[in-house]
Amino acid sequence: MKMLVATSIRISSLKGTSKKSTQDLDGVTHVMLCALSTGQFNTIEPMYRAILSAIDNGYGVDDGHNLPLGTTLRYAAFGLTIIGNWLGKPLDLDKHALPRDPAWGQLVAHWREPDPERLLPILMAACDTHVERIALNSRELDSGNFEFGSPFEAVYPAEILAILNLRRSLKLANPFIDHPLMTTPYAALTCPPGTRLDKEELLERFLIAVCKYNPEAMPEGLYEAILPNPPVRGA
Repeated sequence: MKMLVATSIRISSLKGTSKKSTQDLDGVTHVMLCALSTGQFNTIEPMYRAILSAIDNGYGVDDGHNLPLGTTLRYAAFGLTIIGNWLGKPLDLDKHALPRDPAWGQLVAHWREPDPERLLPILMAACDTHVERIALNSRELDSGNFEFGSPFEAVYPAEILAILNLRRSLKLANPFIDHPLMTTPYAALTCPPGTRLDKEELLERFLIAVCKYNPEAMPEGLYEAILPNPPVRGA
């Protein structure tokens, strides 16, 4: 949650400038998938809107028209396509010059498959893709051929868990995935959609301060999604 809030506000705070965040669109997408995998569904639409606004208006984060070094943004294209599909706000890959990656493509096309047994081989292939794209050194990561460059990204299958949680939100059954990536403690799906985390007073005080002193930096709807009874902005 803290990472999602920090990422959203950091990007939105650059509105009206041409400055960019230190995080590229792949990293932003990973944060959103982590939020979905931990049940924080109410935060996703505000962040999705904020990211598309930033891309369209040339601040905060770049799409494929200004491709950051060391990435093809294929992970962002895959993840944001699924998120946009779930929200009913499709992502225009051509508009944003984002690639269609065959390795992730079957999951994009079939993540809503009602039959869990038919979905299983697609999920297994996606797990294989995750493992194949773990960078073992900085040179590999800088090549743009690997999505997962940190130990956390390597062992935490955020995109797989996010899809399983999205399916749970749609009342679709999930198969048991007998894959090494999914048999570690890091792959446990413990938070159902809509999970409310324990109250964090420091985070709430921070959100209130942002809305009071720099309301333009708060993505529309994010404040209300996190605080159940938020005070009036700017008060």
